[in-house]
Amino acid sequence: MIDWLIAERNGLPPPGHILAPPELERYAGLRAEKRRGDWLLGRWAAKRLLRRHMAGRGLDLPLEAIMVLSDPDGAPRVAPWGMALALPHVAAELETLAISISHSEGRALCAMLTSTQSAIYNLQSAIAVGADIEQIRPRGAAFAEAYDTDCELALLAAAPPALYDTLATAIWSAKEAALKLTRHGLRVDTRAVTCLPAPPVAGGWASVAIHTELTGAPLAGRWREQDGCVITIVYEEGT
Repeated sequence: MIDWLIAERNGLPPPGHILAPPELERYAGLRAEKRRGDWLLGRWAAKRLLRRHMAGRGLDLPLEAIMVLSDPDGAPRVAPWGMALALPHVAAELETLAISISHSEGRALCAMLTSTQSAIYNLQSAIAVGADIEQIRPRGAAFAEAYDTDCELALLAAAPPALYDTLATAIWSAKEAALKLTRHGLRVDTRAVTCLPAPPVAGGWASVAIHTELTGAPLAGRWREQDGCVITIVYEEGT
């Protein structure tokens, strides 16, 4: 099941109301103001999503009991703190959860894929996921030529003019999400991934066909429009 949450900068609480001590130390070490703001907003989105998920398991955790750390490649990793550390089954549940975080124009998206079976009683491996949020805006033919594959360019060439910007944004967003899942990020040529979004579905998710040799597992994706943005979530087929 796809679970996701968008947080907006308006209403963002102070860091001390969100972060555990190790996270506060990391936050204090971030020098650029925009980076600090995006990082904090992403943690707020992630912790609210994770807290909501755990509440569905019957566990009421404060935000500071859930840490969102970073692996060496920058991917977020969920870890317990405080109250959660004192409950081994809760700590184990948190450590099985995989999330992805994205930022755009004062918003942060956090997404994860979840099983219907609780990991508290049957520990499972985290389900890899990549997520991205992008503001819909004109990107133009030069942008597409620089970053898109021939198949993606053909899809855009055939798109109705009214949908061009939305589909161009969906392609880019799906690329970012796929490259997060494979842990390559934008360190590789974006044309190493081909993302072909289906037409949008009003108020719902549409599919994205994804082709890449960056991972041995076949990937699939879903995308949707949301308040002037595109949200994309990519995962391994069969999950």
